[in-house]
Amino acid sequence: MLPLYPTRLHWLLYALLFGLLLLLTPAAGHRFDVQFWENWAKHMGAYGLGNAYTLPHNNYNPLYQYVLFGYAKLAGSPQAITTYIHCLKAVTLLFDFGGAVLAVRYFGWGDGNQRFLLSLLFLLNVGYLYNTLVWEQVDAIVSTLAFVAVVQALRQRSVSSFGWLVLALNMKTQAIILLPPLLLLWAPQWWLAPQRLAKAVGLGAVVQGVLLIPFIRSGTLPLLVGVVRDAVDYYPRASMNCYNMWVLLFSDFLVLDSHLYAGVSLKAWGLLSFCSASALILLPLGLAALHKLRTRTVFGPAEYSLVLLSLGLVPLAFCFFNTQMHERYWHPALLLLGAHALLTRRYALFGVFSLAYYLNLEAVLHYLGTFSHYPTIIFRPKLVATLFGGVLLGGIWQLYRLAKPYATWQLLRQPVPPTAAVPA
Repeated sequence: MLPLYPTRLHWLLYALLFGLLLLLTPAAGHRFDVQFWENWAKHMGAYGLGNAYTLPHNNYNPLYQYVLFGYAKLAGSPQAITTYIHCLKAVTLLFDFGGAVLAVRYFGWGDGNQRFLLSLLFLLNVGYLYNTLVWEQVDAIVSTLAFVAVVQALRQRSVSSFGWLVLALNMKTQAIILLPPLLLLWAPQWWLAPQRLAKAVGLGAVVQGVLLIPFIRSGTLPLLVGVVRDAVDYYPRASMNCYNMWVLLFSDFLVLDSHLYAGVSLKAWGLLSFCSASALILLPLGLAALHKLRTRTVFGPAEYSLVLLSLGLVPLAFCFFNTQMHERYWHPALLLLGAHALLTRRYALFGVFSLAYYLNLEAVLHYLGTFSHYPTIIFRPKLVATLFGGVLLGGIWQLYRLAKPYATWQLLRQPVPPTAAVPA
């Protein structure tokens, strides 16, 4: 039984911290991103949610359009939208808090007060909050939605888990990278109860259909489909300021990813590297899933550490190897690696990753001014990329120590013991 957390006192403390964080960063934000939110909100306030994509440069998935439309209606006028535009980050900050509370509730330890203190590993973590409070981007929303999908899958609730993933995909398409490992979690549950698969697909279809209603009614669904289809190759560079493998390999990491090496484009090399790394990361989880299918069991608390670490390393590999990555795309790994740290009480990977993520964001935005420009050694791209690479290698090493895939392979080679007969 879970301890009493959060209590009313904890909620009050969270509310005070929430307000304090907003007050400390009243008017931050990446200038172009904030202008996008402002222009898109004004457009939807004037022409309606269904016409969001008639504005040519609106290229976000539909879920955040609902947030901007609600903000436009709440603001009431174009002038108010401009005046209070920085208040939008309060919505994203709610997801930051929700993800932290969820991680501590299900994977933390101790009584309610100890869990509250553990949540501060996220909520006083500049690497965790920078993207929302300082950059004013929305990656915390997709990260938390995807994390809820993982939590629900571990709670044997594959139907709602599928629905949460659909919501995450409607926030940002990058959430698709978590579909393969989630399928490994869902498969044993669906094998035991096939009706769950039908229910999950049905729920996903309903969620997707409801989100698309305004765009179908306005006749702008083809525009939305075009936004999703053209999400790839929007910025065809080796790296869009994401300090990853390409920063280590090239001095000019903004080179076009169509550039050939050994007759193969950089984009193809990146995709091949990501697929290879993902196969290595998901091999232990895949073997465990096969064992669950053969023995007709599901993933339980004994495998939580394996699951969280495996899924946390997937977005890390996604950003480290692929081309066209932005500095913010590391974000979904935060909650998963943080939950793994809470569960195992090993905080090194999460700590180094949080530091590297903060350094990458600050080195691009320069919120601290000249201090975070290139001459400052801790913000140098190759150093930050090395930190990310170290977390990836350390995580894979820890994963294989934990999973012992050879032992699982030996179990798979043995015949399944017969099930005991049930008396009539």
